[in-house]
Amino acid sequence: MEWLITPAAGVLFGTTALSLTLAGIAIGRHPRGEGRVFALLMGAVAVWCLAAGLEAASVSLSAKILWSKLEYVGNGSTASLFLLFAVYHSGRARWLARGAHRVIVWLLPVVGFGLATTNELHQWIWSGISPGPAGSNEVIYAHGVGYYVVVAWIYAYIFLAMALLVTAARRSSGNRRREAWTVLLGATFPTAAGVLYSFGGGPFPGLNIVPVSCFLTAVVFLVSMGVLRMFDLVPVARSALVEQMADAVVVVAHDGRIVDANATATHWLGDTPLAGRRVTEAFARWPELVHVALLTRPDPTALALRDEPLLYVDVRATPVRESPGHAPGCLIVMRDITERFRASIALEQANVRLAGQLERIEALQTELKEQAIRDGLTGLFNRRYLDEVLPRELSRASHERTVLSIVMVDVDHFKETNDRRGHREGDRLLSLLGMLLRERSRPSDIACRYGGEEFLLILPGASPETARARMEEIRAEYAVRLRAAGFAHPPTLSAGVAAFPEHAQSDDELLQAADAALYEAKAAGRDRVCVASTTSG
Repeated sequence: MEWLITPAAGVLFGTTALSLTLAGIAIGRHPRGEGRVFALLMGAVAVWCLAAGLEAASVSLSAKILWSKLEYVGNGSTASLFLLFAVYHSGRARWLARGAHRVIVWLLPVVGFGLATTNELHQWIWSGISPGPAGSNEVIYAHGVGYYVVVAWIYAYIFLAMALLVTAARRSSGNRRREAWTVLLGATFPTAAGVLYSFGGGPFPGLNIVPVSCFLTAVVFLVSMGVLRMFDLVPVARSALVEQMADAVVVVAHDGRIVDANATATHWLGDTPLAGRRVTEAFARWPELVHVALLTRPDPTALALRDEPLLYVDVRATPVRESPGHAPGCLIVMRDITERFRASIALEQANVRLAGQLERIEALQTELKEQAIRDGLTGLFNRRYLDEVLPRELSRASHERTVLSIVMVDVDHFKETNDRRGHREGDRLLSLLGMLLRERSRPSDIACRYGGEEFLLILPGASPETARARMEEIRAEYAVRLRAAGFAHPPTLSAGVAAFPEHAQSDDELLQAADAALYEAKAAGRDRVCVASTTSG
């Protein structure tokens, strides 16, 4: 392959080297976000200028066509990356979160390179190629409709990017504004050159002056990085932002030495200079803060820096590496959350008081409910609760097709005993019986005071025979307990048993059957248990 190094080729190769240098400087100063995108932009410019330089230096037509096709990788990527840089610089990086937007941005270089590569099939990019001026190795490309579509697409990206940068420049100040205007200035050279070249203008027929003009762009960027410290925002941010922050900011090196602290941090941590001190010394009063600074506790924490007046802060640490391969340092940010802390304490105390009040209310409600359904003397359920629960138990027994027995109990000759020994002793008789019924009841059983000296047991699932046997045990034990309590002649118990569905079908019928059995027991001499007949009620 023959080469002829022309002045244009020399400029393009120089621009390639200069663009790569700018990319290295940008990625070194700002390895993330727009700095990284700018480095990629300069890389794309380098690819574009290198391909253009090789095309200018090539002698054979086939080589020129090959390098011209590769130029479409560089120019399309340059337009896409210029738009991405403007998106980042204007604070609209979230726009790229959608996959469709990223596809749209990168569709341009793919389509442009695809059309150039397949030009022999359709001639949409170059409809013809003719020799350049005599004595030169340049060729003149006759452009097809596809070329103008790609150029229009490129300029759409460029003008959109410029609009974003102009908006960002107007809204920002200081170094950020100068940075935006510098990028706009650099972009005007290839933009203007592209307009001239696309419409057949330019001082050198056959020479694509667009990549050549990138030399001026690179010079502008190089001066900006040297003089304006482009992408080096630390000094401006330090004076305009960090020092005036209401939050405390402390920078700790990897060896535990404090390298920087703003005024707020100095004030909060004792009003003594912090820079140059070890964190173990500067933060000796706050062991939790030492752990955070040394990254042994990287999770967010909260602590009180002082008690009078109270200063409670939220502490967050971010690892920071000075350079790849080095141990990380730490950026600590402390935010005053004293009022939020006080509010949380007050809320917690209010919640404790409220919880106590709710417990007392629930206890009172439970007590009132118990008082409403319990007999005060015996502790058994009262007649009101019986009227509520008996129909429910009958309905359940009917639904489950099980038996339900009730036992109506009466203290024999209670009135005579009450009149002879007094109401206090009468109450003791009833209280002892209530205690016995509670103790001998299963969890499913329900013992009620029916009224006066009459009691009622509801025994779900118990047959009449089982109910009678259990009542006989209660009757015998009641006599034993009364003698042990000092009753020389204790009264006896009479009881009547009735069951559903054998003796009755409803609650009223069941009560009547049990009452009839009770009177049968009394008529038979008392101190016994009778079961209702099937014809009772």
